[in-house]
Amino acid sequence: MMWKTVCMAGLALAWIGGTMDAEEPFTARKGPFPPIPEEVTSFGAAIAGDSLYLYGGHTGAAHSYSNKDQGRTLWRIDLKTPKQWESVVTGPPLQGLALVACNGKIYRIGGFTAVNKEGEEHDLRSTASVAVCDPATGKWNDCSPLPQPRSSFDAAVLDGKIYVIGGWHLSGSDDRAQWHNTAYVLDTAAETPTWKELPTPPFVRRALAVAAFDGKIYAIGGMQQRGGPTTRIDIYDPTTKRWSQGPSLHGRPMNGFGASAFAAGDHLYVTTMDGSLQRLDKGGRAWKSLGKLEHGRFFHRMLRLNDRQLLMIGGASMSTGKYDEIEIIEIR
Repeated sequence: MMWKTVCMAGLALAWIGGTMDAEEPFTARKGPFPPIPEEVTSFGAAIAGDSLYLYGGHTGAAHSYSNKDQGRTLWRIDLKTPKQWESVVTGPPLQGLALVACNGKIYRIGGFTAVNKEGEEHDLRSTASVAVCDPATGKWNDCSPLPQPRSSFDAAVLDGKIYVIGGWHLSGSDDRAQWHNTAYVLDTAAETPTWKELPTPPFVRRALAVAAFDGKIYAIGGMQQRGGPTTRIDIYDPTTKRWSQGPSLHGRPMNGFGASAFAAGDHLYVTTMDGSLQRLDKGGRAWKSLGKLEHGRFFHRMLRLNDRQLLMIGGASMSTGKYDEIEIIEIR
């Protein structure tokens, strides 16, 4: 029997089998997928064609970083017949990176490498490296690097362009980090794709979520350089080339830290560390809380499977640790 969780008005109800007559905002269930190959946080994930791809991430204990505790494999699973994960290609050990799909190819962007070995003093180095993998060849090819090394940021794709926002430059340890106040875009269709700087964002944040929705780019939550975590939303309009402020997420400031966001259908969805699923309607006037998932995650990835289904992948809970299962959120 398959387990399900239904949420309405913030109340989670679990049952075995059966159905319910009332129309609920969403259901969440364990998907027909084997566990992800590595229990990770701060990793990259993307869907291209009928396959889900994962790369990098932190596999060790919280706040303990070493070279051996970072993922370095591009994993793939067929979403139509999800029998087992396969290793596509390896690369540098990275976490705090972004992985996006654009025109059927997988782009690996930035992140940081722990140069130190286990038990040694942390030596964390952000990278400007960008590489693309064509699933047909299964090889990484270098692309135009980021203008500055960057990790703990996020990226989104809109109209064949990749947008990178937020993050910092680690050059040894956290106390020597340079927070970025820049954002960039890469036109993958250009004859010679190069990163171009966007108008300066009106914020400085890392550990944020970035998503494309309704022709705009949303920078959601994160950790501020000054002021701690935030649920603030900032929006970039590529047509006017201007930033504006949107409605903040519901909940405490930590809900914006390590959240994940993706658009599906006519809505933008965000999942936060307390398990809340929030939805922004087209027009972007206000967030609606749809309820809470049984398992709250942060530093996870949420991806669009189709207009009515979202995938919840990896990440961790402060109370229970890392998750290796994939859940399907079904929107009513």
